[in-house]
Amino acid sequence: MPDVHCYGYTAWDPVEQAVIIAFEGTSTGFQMTDEILSFFFHKVAFFDNGYLFKYFHDAFFFLWNGGLEQQVRTLKYQYPNYKVYITGHSLGASIASITAAYLVKWNMWAPNDVRLITYGQPRTGDYDFAVWQAATFPYSYRVVHHRDPVPHIPPRLGPDNVFHHRYEVWYNNDMAVGQPYTICQEADGDYCSNTALNGESWEHMWYFDRDIGEWGVNGCPSNFTTAKTPI
Repeated sequence: MPDVHCYGYTAWDPVEQAVIIAFEGTSTGFQMTDEILSFFFHKVAFFDNGYLFKYFHDAFFFLWNGGLEQQVRTLKYQYPNYKVYITGHSLGASIASITAAYLVKWNMWAPNDVRLITYGQPRTGDYDFAVWQAATFPYSYRVVHHRDPVPHIPPRLGPDNVFHHRYEVWYNNDMAVGQPYTICQEADGDYCSNTALNGESWEHMWYFDRDIGEWGVNGCPSNFTTAKTPI
């Protein structure tokens, strides 16, 4: 597989009674290039429920076999009645989606106990996988900021039949606190963020009124602010 730089983190919240699994996003422009190129050449079957793009599939197993499995199984053993919250941004969003799918297929959590929330997620698999994912998880949301271009790759062109799972949460604004959003009931038609032409790459890193890359580097402080390009 291409050189993969990806990170996963686990935690637990005794107040919310939740196990948390989070994945970091794409680290470099070169990594994004690898992802885009892999879209058009490599797919992996997900049981009998469609296909995943191999880059995302391999990134998940790179982490799972590298220690994530042990951490997740330990948390499940310690907190068997907790729900699991799974999240990620960009590449991490696709890994989060795949993680949720495998945890259910492996009977580690029931679908109703999974909370999947992703940010700036690329299309991760084909139409059949998207249909299975949408039918399996009642609590599954893909958050998209305005004209973030990454949720629109790979494009819905050619024979691969790539498709997003539902539900999309679209912020057609700067995502400042209190801004409205639309919950799109259907998965990947010609509405919601698919109506936003001329993608803005900087918006892929700007979620909830902050540069999430800089925010993370600075330790995720509650009072963090950075300058941004106006919409």
